[in-house]
Amino acid sequence: MIILYRPADGGEEQQFDMRRVRTSEAAIVQKAADMKWGEIKLGVREDDPTSLRGVVWILMKREQPNLRWGDFDPENDELTSRFDAREVAGYVDEIMSLPEEKRAGAIAELKAWALDPAEVDVAMAAAAALPKETPVKATSKSGG
Repeated sequence: MIILYRPADGGEEQQFDMRRVRTSEAAIVQKAADMKWGEIKLGVREDDPTSLRGVVWILMKREQPNLRWGDFDPENDELTSRFDAREVAGYVDEIMSLPEEKRAGAIAELKAWALDPAEVDVAMAAAAALPKETPVKATSKSGG
């Protein structure tokens, strides 16, 4: 997941890759947010403000080591999550397994949540180009 931080004061948008959080940093976020890492990961996917804040805060601390939890308190609308290219590809695999009539809606929703909506088209084209699985004929060997 990529978290976008768009400061309301017109500051430059920043992107934070949740996969870049180290285990030691995750432990610090858990304590600060009073949440388990699994809850934080799920919360980021659901745009939970505390989860988003925790991940951005810990990654910002790399550049600003003295940044305290209370010093980083963005407005709710300043943080949101988006799917990276790897996550998009995973969801495309799921979309390809849907009935044809349900795919368009799922693709539109995925584009809305993708960091780069063009990645959805790339992943869809790649998935469509894959050869269809052909059934393997069972063979039997006669024992002798």
